[in-house]
Amino acid sequence: MWPWRRRRATESHGVAAGEPFPPAFRHLLMQIVQRAPRARDVVDRAGPARKRVLSRSGTFVGHRRYGDGDDVRDVDWNVYARTGELFAKALEDEERRTLTLLLDLSPSVDAGDPPRRAAVLRFAAIEGALALARLDALHVVPGSGQVTTLRSAAALPALLALLQQAPPAHQPLAMVRRPLDQGYAGRLVWISDFTPPEAVAPALRLLRRHGRRCIGMLPELADDRAPLARGLVALRDPETGAREVMRVDEGLRQAVVDELAQLRRAQDAMFRVCGYPLWRVPVPAAGDFSVAAWRQPWLEPRAFAARRSSG
Repeated sequence: MWPWRRRRATESHGVAAGEPFPPAFRHLLMQIVQRAPRARDVVDRAGPARKRVLSRSGTFVGHRRYGDGDDVRDVDWNVYARTGELFAKALEDEERRTLTLLLDLSPSVDAGDPPRRAAVLRFAAIEGALALARLDALHVVPGSGQVTTLRSAAALPALLALLQQAPPAHQPLAMVRRPLDQGYAGRLVWISDFTPPEAVAPALRLLRRHGRRCIGMLPELADDRAPLARGLVALRDPETGAREVMRVDEGLRQAVVDELAQLRRAQDAMFRVCGYPLWRVPVPAAGDFSVAAWRQPWLEPRAFAARRSSG
């Protein structure tokens, strides 16, 4: 994103003025859901019956031998006192096959032509629709921290309405604390422009301290890499509505390219330090709702498996 877009953005021609989920996108969404891999390729290899997994909440169902990767807090010390061997408590997790969708709609996502907000909402709709079709529950947490839980594919219209009505909000810590306080299990997908990184980093570190699996998804616009062609560019302040026209010369363009590269490095380093993957997903051209354009590599079965292991 452009360095000044934290406050200023290009004129909006999409979400602000029209429908983020036109009929062509809704048709695309159904095609993606129908062609998506099964849930066993997405989360924890769980089948229709919920899997018995190690957890610190749930119903006790027995023991398993303590091994690499198990938390010492799960050790049953009474069994150790009797047998001299380490066993971990096995509890049945009631919400294992769920997805928590963190939706960051800070003012900066209004940047771009078309605005990044449209891509954030559409990728959120794809992730959410896949969860509703394949998993037990979907928790949607916008930037304000309010949680809405949806279940079954029949809730898809409600999901689209919820996303379309989500207000602008950028409270990363409040957003991640809510699923932690509620004890939601399963994977988290955080969709955002992750700008500025220093505002996001504390929330990522909090998730890591709680041992949660998280994947960052950043819808990448064409001008994230090659911004500001020479000429005039119209800018609008999304907070005040003030407008300004700027002339772009080569010096300004190079300064923007340099700052974008610095922002990219900071985002990558932030996720790398926390041990989470950051997926930069190219945004299809405006008006392109073909399956070929939106069925990105991150929707393929192998990518799902990689996401599961890296998240």
